[in-house]
Amino acid sequence: MQYTSVFLAALAATTALAAPWKHQTPTDNNLEVTLSGGSSSAVTTSLPGSPEITVQPSSTGPFTYVALRVGQGVSNQASRCQILNEAGNPIVIQRGANTDITFADGGKGLWKFRDGASLVSAISCSPKFQQITGSAIQTANEIRVQLADSGTELAIQVAFDPSGERQEQTVNPGPFSTVQIFVGALVRKQDYRCQVLDKAGQPLVATRGANRDTTFADGGKAEWTFDQKSEVSKVICDPAFKAAPAASA
Repeated sequence: MQYTSVFLAALAATTALAAPWKHQTPTDNNLEVTLSGGSSSAVTTSLPGSPEITVQPSSTGPFTYVALRVGQGVSNQASRCQILNEAGNPIVIQRGANTDITFADGGKGLWKFRDGASLVSAISCSPKFQQITGSAIQTANEIRVQLADSGTELAIQVAFDPSGERQEQTVNPGPFSTVQIFVGALVRKQDYRCQVLDKAGQPLVATRGANRDTTFADGGKAEWTFDQKSEVSKVICDPAFKAAPAASA
């Protein structure tokens, strides 16, 4: 049987209407993180939509905005990512009333870097990331110092407001053998340092790894161990504190 070209064209059009084909772009199953603003051209990085992953952007910036696009084929539409600065710390971002260190899509557009333009060393996406909400907001905006002694199972924790001024608190004397600093995720000065004074008002010396010091930082690492179990009088946190290496005992 022979068909005219007009009939064949009509048949093809009818078939297309009856069974439409949806084009799926390569990013429909991916996450797209776009960095923009600052003095650099916008950069978009595509990442798999399911596993935990960290990659380096093709350009480090500096940038002032970030946006996340979650592909329609990604099972977790609430996926969150974060970006790290030169020091490897999460960059704090804001969108509307939300301030956080991880960001979602939500169809709401750009997140702005809270502290201005920054270089970006890495992009990380993980199903473990959660929005900072509720009581976690207060914790994320403060510095906490924990003094402990595993032998007696004694532990205390004091909180400081990182207002930019020197602050000190009188504490339970202990004795204690370790100190640990927790700098909240939204605190601007992530290298904030604190000091612990003994009963005579002298700074205690403590060690963590290869570091032996009289001022102590967080750094996302474990506690500092005092040279010897000691009673304490005060804890001081001061933005002016710098690393103050102590001579070996």
